[in-house]
Amino acid sequence: MVEGVAFGMSGLRLWALLVTVASVGGLVVYFGYGGWLYWRYYVRRRDRAVDWKIQPRRFQPADKHRWGIRVAAVNMLLGGLLSGSFAYYVVGGGYSALYLDAAEHGLAYTLLSVVLLFVAIEASAYYTHRLLHRKWLFKHFHRWHHRCVAPTPFNTVTMHPVEFLMLQVSAFLPIFVLPVHAYVFIGMLVYVLIFNIMDHSGIVMRHLLPWHSTSRFHDDHHVYFHCNFGQNLGWFDRFHGTLRRKDRRYGEKVFGGKGAPVGDERGATPEFVEY
Repeated sequence: MVEGVAFGMSGLRLWALLVTVASVGGLVVYFGYGGWLYWRYYVRRRDRAVDWKIQPRRFQPADKHRWGIRVAAVNMLLGGLLSGSFAYYVVGGGYSALYLDAAEHGLAYTLLSVVLLFVAIEASAYYTHRLLHRKWLFKHFHRWHHRCVAPTPFNTVTMHPVEFLMLQVSAFLPIFVLPVHAYVFIGMLVYVLIFNIMDHSGIVMRHLLPWHSTSRFHDDHHVYFHCNFGQNLGWFDRFHGTLRRKDRRYGEKVFGGKGAPVGDERGATPEFVEY
Protein backbone atom coordinates (compact mmCIF):
# COMPACT_ATOMS: atom_id res chain seq x y z
CA MET A 1 0.00 0.00 0.00
CA VAL A 2 1.24 3.52 -0.73
CA GLU A 3 1.94 5.22 2.55
CA GLY A 4 0.96 8.80 3.34
CA VAL A 5 3.55 11.34 2.16
CA ALA A 6 4.26 14.71 3.76
CA PHE A 7 4.63 17.39 1.11
CA GLY A 8 5.04 20.33 3.45
CA MET A 9 1.84 21.96 2.25
CA SER A 10 -1.74 22.17 3.41
CA GLY A 11 -4.20 19.44 2.48
CA LEU A 12 -6.17 21.78 0.22
CA ARG A 13 -3.06 22.94 -1.65
CA LEU A 14 -1.87 19.38 -2.12
CA TRP A 15 -5.28 18.30 -3.40
CA ALA A 16 -5.38 21.26 -5.81
CA LEU A 17 -1.87 20.43 -7.06
CA LEU A 18 -2.69 16.76 -7.71
CA VAL A 19 -5.97 17.63 -9.46
CA THR A 20 -4.19 20.23 -11.62
CA VAL A 21 -1.41 17.82 -12.61
CA ALA A 22 -3.91 15.07 -13.47
CA SER A 23 -6.16 17.45 -15.43
CA VAL A 24 -3.40 19.16 -17.40
CA GLY A 25 -1.65 15.84 -18.08
CA GLY A 26 -4.85 14.26 -19.39
CA LEU A 27 -5.71 17.24 -21.58
CA VAL A 28 -2.19 17.37 -23.04
CA VAL A 29 -2.26 13.67 -23.98
CA TYR A 30 -5.84 13.76 -25.28
CA PHE A 31 -5.78 16.96 -27.31
CA GLY A 32 -2.06 16.81 -28.08
CA TYR A 33 -1.99 13.35 -29.63
CA GLY A 34 -5.61 13.50 -30.82
CA GLY A 35 -5.05 16.94 -32.33
CA TRP A 36 -1.94 15.77 -34.15
CA LEU A 37 -3.81 12.81 -35.67
CA TYR A 38 -6.71 15.06 -36.66
CA TRP A 39 -4.42 17.63 -38.26
CA ARG A 40 -2.35 15.00 -40.10
CA TYR A 41 -5.34 13.22 -41.61
CA TYR A 42 -8.60 15.20 -41.33
CA VAL A 43 -7.01 18.54 -42.24
CA ARG A 44 -4.03 17.80 -44.49
CA ARG A 45 -5.42 14.70 -46.25
CA ARG A 46 -9.16 15.28 -46.16
CA ASP A 47 -9.37 15.31 -49.96
CA ARG A 48 -7.73 11.84 -50.04
CA ALA A 49 -9.96 10.21 -47.42
CA VAL A 50 -10.34 7.07 -49.50
CA ASP A 51 -6.65 6.34 -48.86
CA TRP A 52 -6.79 6.43 -45.06
CA LYS A 53 -10.33 6.73 -43.66
CA ILE A 54 -12.29 3.67 -42.52
CA GLN A 55 -15.53 5.38 -43.57
CA PRO A 56 -14.24 7.63 -46.37
CA ARG A 57 -17.62 9.07 -47.35
CA ARG A 58 -18.78 9.91 -43.87
CA PHE A 59 -17.59 13.03 -42.01
CA GLN A 60 -19.10 14.68 -38.96
CA PRO A 61 -21.05 17.90 -39.47
CA ALA A 62 -19.27 20.94 -38.01
CA ASP A 63 -21.80 21.44 -35.20
CA LYS A 64 -21.53 17.81 -34.05
CA HIS A 65 -17.75 18.02 -34.25
CA ARG A 66 -17.70 21.08 -31.97
CA TRP A 67 -20.19 19.45 -29.60
CA GLY A 68 -18.03 16.33 -29.37
CA ILE A 69 -14.93 18.36 -28.48
CA ARG A 70 -16.77 20.33 -25.78
CA VAL A 71 -18.16 17.18 -24.17
CA ALA A 72 -14.75 15.50 -24.32
CA ALA A 73 -13.05 18.50 -22.69
CA VAL A 74 -15.56 18.51 -19.82
CA ASN A 75 -15.06 14.78 -19.28
CA MET A 76 -11.27 15.07 -19.33
CA LEU A 77 -11.50 17.75 -16.66
CA LEU A 78 -13.87 15.53 -14.70
CA GLY A 79 -11.36 12.69 -15.07
CA GLY A 80 -8.59 14.95 -13.78
CA LEU A 81 -10.71 15.87 -10.77
CA LEU A 82 -11.41 12.21 -9.98
CA SER A 83 -7.85 11.00 -10.61
CA GLY A 84 -6.29 13.85 -8.65
CA SER A 85 -8.70 13.33 -5.76
CA PHE A 86 -7.96 9.61 -5.76
CA ALA A 87 -4.21 10.33 -5.71
CA TYR A 88 -4.78 12.65 -2.74
CA TYR A 89 -6.73 9.89 -0.98
CA VAL A 90 -3.91 7.38 -1.55
CA VAL A 91 -1.12 9.80 -0.59
CA GLY A 92 -3.03 10.57 2.58
CA GLY A 93 -2.99 6.89 3.57
CA GLY A 94 -6.26 5.72 2.04
CA TYR A 95 -6.51 2.03 1.23
CA SER A 96 -5.47 0.63 -2.14
CA ALA A 97 -3.24 -2.23 -3.30
CA LEU A 98 -0.78 0.21 -4.91
CA TYR A 99 2.85 0.20 -3.81
CA LEU A 100 5.95 2.30 -4.58
CA ASP A 101 8.81 -0.03 -3.71
CA ALA A 102 9.32 -2.75 -6.35
CA ALA A 103 11.20 -4.82 -3.77
CA GLU A 104 7.99 -5.11 -1.76
CA HIS A 105 6.66 -7.74 -4.19
CA GLY A 106 9.79 -8.42 -6.24
CA LEU A 107 10.75 -7.37 -9.75
CA ALA A 108 9.31 -10.52 -11.36
CA TYR A 109 5.85 -9.90 -9.89
CA THR A 110 6.00 -6.18 -10.74
CA LEU A 111 6.57 -7.11 -14.39
CA LEU A 112 3.84 -9.76 -14.26
CA SER A 113 1.46 -7.24 -12.72
CA VAL A 114 1.63 -5.18 -15.93
CA VAL A 115 -0.03 -8.05 -17.80
CA LEU A 116 -2.48 -8.80 -14.98
CA LEU A 117 -3.53 -5.16 -14.72
CA PHE A 118 -3.96 -4.85 -18.49
CA VAL A 119 -6.25 -7.89 -18.60
CA ALA A 120 -8.15 -6.72 -15.49
CA ILE A 121 -8.79 -3.26 -16.97
CA GLU A 122 -9.77 -4.80 -20.29
CA ALA A 123 -12.26 -7.10 -18.54
CA SER A 124 -13.69 -4.20 -16.53
CA ALA A 125 -14.08 -2.14 -19.69
CA TYR A 126 -15.74 -4.97 -21.63
CA TYR A 127 -18.36 -5.79 -19.00
CA THR A 128 -19.07 -2.14 -18.18
CA HIS A 129 -19.40 -1.32 -21.87
CA ARG A 130 -21.67 -4.28 -22.48
CA LEU A 131 -23.81 -3.20 -19.52
CA LEU A 132 -24.12 0.25 -21.09
CA HIS A 133 -25.67 -1.43 -24.14
CA ARG A 134 -28.66 -2.63 -22.16
CA LYS A 135 -31.73 -0.81 -23.51
CA TRP A 136 -32.33 1.62 -20.64
CA LEU A 137 -28.68 2.57 -20.11
CA PHE A 138 -28.10 2.85 -23.84
CA LYS A 139 -31.10 5.12 -24.34
CA HIS A 140 -30.35 7.44 -21.41
CA PHE A 141 -26.54 7.52 -21.35
CA HIS A 142 -24.52 5.55 -23.89
CA ARG A 143 -26.48 6.92 -26.88
CA TRP A 144 -24.46 10.14 -26.48
CA HIS A 145 -21.30 8.31 -27.52
CA HIS A 146 -23.05 6.68 -30.48
CA ARG A 147 -24.07 10.00 -31.93
CA CYS A 148 -20.56 9.77 -33.39
CA VAL A 149 -21.21 7.13 -36.06
CA ALA A 150 -17.93 8.03 -37.77
CA PRO A 151 -15.75 8.95 -34.75
CA THR A 152 -12.61 11.09 -34.86
CA PRO A 153 -9.65 11.22 -32.42
CA PHE A 154 -11.58 13.81 -30.39
CA ASN A 155 -14.52 11.47 -29.73
CA THR A 156 -12.77 8.98 -27.44
CA VAL A 157 -14.47 10.43 -24.34
CA THR A 158 -17.38 12.15 -26.06
CA MET A 159 -19.93 10.53 -23.79
CA HIS A 160 -22.48 11.28 -21.08
CA PRO A 161 -20.70 12.20 -17.81
CA VAL A 162 -22.51 9.35 -16.04
CA GLU A 163 -21.02 6.88 -18.51
CA PHE A 164 -17.60 8.47 -18.08
CA LEU A 165 -17.86 8.03 -14.32
CA MET A 166 -18.84 4.37 -14.74
CA LEU A 167 -15.85 3.68 -16.98
CA GLN A 168 -13.49 5.62 -14.72
CA VAL A 169 -14.59 3.70 -11.65
CA SER A 170 -14.34 0.36 -13.48
CA ALA A 171 -10.73 1.18 -14.47
CA PHE A 172 -9.82 1.93 -10.84
CA LEU A 173 -11.47 -1.10 -9.25
CA PRO A 174 -8.63 -3.60 -9.99
CA ILE A 175 -6.09 -1.66 -7.91
CA PHE A 176 -8.11 -2.24 -4.75
CA VAL A 177 -7.54 -5.99 -5.17
CA LEU A 178 -4.47 -6.47 -7.35
CA PRO A 179 -1.12 -5.28 -5.94
CA VAL A 180 0.33 -2.95 -8.59
CA HIS A 181 3.22 -0.49 -8.58
CA ALA A 182 1.85 3.05 -8.66
CA TYR A 183 3.90 3.98 -11.76
CA VAL A 184 2.66 0.86 -13.55
CA PHE A 185 -0.93 1.98 -12.91
CA ILE A 186 -0.28 5.54 -14.12
CA GLY A 187 1.52 4.23 -17.21
CA MET A 188 -1.34 1.83 -17.94
CA LEU A 189 -3.91 4.65 -17.82
CA VAL A 190 -1.87 6.68 -20.32
CA TYR A 191 -1.35 3.59 -22.52
CA VAL A 192 -5.08 2.80 -22.57
CA LEU A 193 -5.98 6.43 -23.35
CA ILE A 194 -3.55 6.59 -26.29
CA PHE A 195 -4.82 3.35 -27.81
CA ASN A 196 -8.42 4.41 -27.32
CA ILE A 197 -7.67 7.63 -29.20
CA MET A 198 -6.21 5.54 -32.04
CA ASP A 199 -9.20 3.19 -32.04
CA HIS A 200 -11.67 6.11 -32.19
CA SER A 201 -9.65 7.94 -34.83
CA GLY A 202 -11.54 6.63 -37.86
CA ILE A 203 -8.12 6.12 -39.46
CA VAL A 204 -7.04 2.77 -40.89
CA MET A 205 -4.46 1.50 -38.39
CA ARG A 206 -2.95 -1.88 -37.69
CA HIS A 207 -1.16 -1.75 -34.36
CA LEU A 208 2.40 -3.02 -34.06
CA LEU A 209 1.50 -4.81 -30.83
CA PRO A 210 0.14 -8.20 -31.95
CA TRP A 211 -2.51 -8.55 -29.24
CA HIS A 212 -4.34 -5.38 -30.28
CA SER A 213 -7.22 -5.34 -32.69
CA THR A 214 -7.05 -2.97 -35.66
CA SER A 215 -8.77 0.42 -35.47
CA ARG A 216 -11.58 -1.00 -37.61
CA PHE A 217 -12.65 -3.20 -34.67
CA HIS A 218 -14.02 -0.28 -32.66
CA ASP A 219 -15.05 1.75 -35.68
CA ASP A 220 -17.34 -1.15 -36.58
CA HIS A 221 -18.82 -0.89 -33.09
CA HIS A 222 -19.96 2.65 -33.96
CA VAL A 223 -21.32 1.54 -37.33
CA TYR A 224 -23.14 -1.60 -36.12
CA PHE A 225 -23.83 -0.48 -32.49
CA HIS A 226 -24.34 -3.63 -30.38
CA CYS A 227 -21.20 -5.73 -30.95
CA ASN A 228 -17.41 -5.48 -30.49
CA PHE A 229 -17.57 -4.27 -26.89
CA GLY A 230 -13.87 -4.78 -26.11
CA GLN A 231 -11.63 -1.83 -25.39
CA ASN A 232 -8.35 -2.91 -26.98
CA LEU A 233 -8.80 -6.64 -27.52
CA GLY A 234 -11.28 -8.94 -29.19
CA TRP A 235 -10.73 -11.74 -26.64
CA PHE A 236 -13.83 -11.21 -24.53
CA ASP A 237 -16.02 -10.59 -27.56
CA ARG A 238 -14.89 -13.83 -29.13
CA PHE A 239 -15.44 -15.73 -25.86
CA HIS A 240 -18.97 -14.33 -25.37
CA GLY A 241 -19.97 -14.40 -29.04
CA THR A 242 -20.31 -10.60 -29.34
CA LEU A 243 -17.65 -10.22 -32.04
CA ARG A 244 -19.30 -8.99 -35.24
CA ARG A 245 -20.21 -11.78 -37.63
CA LYS A 246 -20.68 -11.51 -41.39
CA ASP A 247 -23.73 -13.76 -41.27
CA ARG A 248 -25.69 -11.67 -38.72
CA ARG A 249 -27.66 -8.44 -38.94
CA TYR A 250 -26.90 -5.49 -36.63
CA GLY A 251 -28.32 -2.06 -35.93
CA GLU A 252 -29.23 0.46 -33.25
CA LYS A 253 -32.32 -1.51 -32.19
CA VAL A 254 -30.78 -4.99 -32.40
CA PHE A 255 -29.72 -5.41 -28.77
CA GLY A 256 -27.93 -8.30 -27.07
CA GLY A 257 -24.55 -8.16 -28.76
CA LYS A 258 -25.01 -11.17 -31.03
CA GLY A 259 -26.99 -9.64 -33.86
CA ALA A 260 -30.16 -10.97 -35.44
CA PRO A 261 -30.62 -13.77 -37.98
CA VAL A 262 -30.31 -12.85 -41.63
CA GLY A 263 -31.92 -16.08 -42.76
CA ASP A 264 -31.92 -19.70 -41.77
CA GLU A 265 -28.57 -20.05 -40.01
CA ARG A 266 -29.09 -23.61 -38.72
CA GLY A 267 -25.94 -25.66 -39.10
CA ALA A 268 -23.92 -22.64 -40.23
CA THR A 269 -20.43 -22.03 -38.88
CA PRO A 270 -20.08 -18.55 -37.30
CA GLU A 271 -18.19 -16.33 -39.73
CA PHE A 272 -16.42 -13.75 -37.60
CA VAL A 273 -14.92 -10.59 -39.04
CA GLU A 274 -11.13 -10.65 -38.80
CA TYR A 275 -9.54 -7.60 -37.22
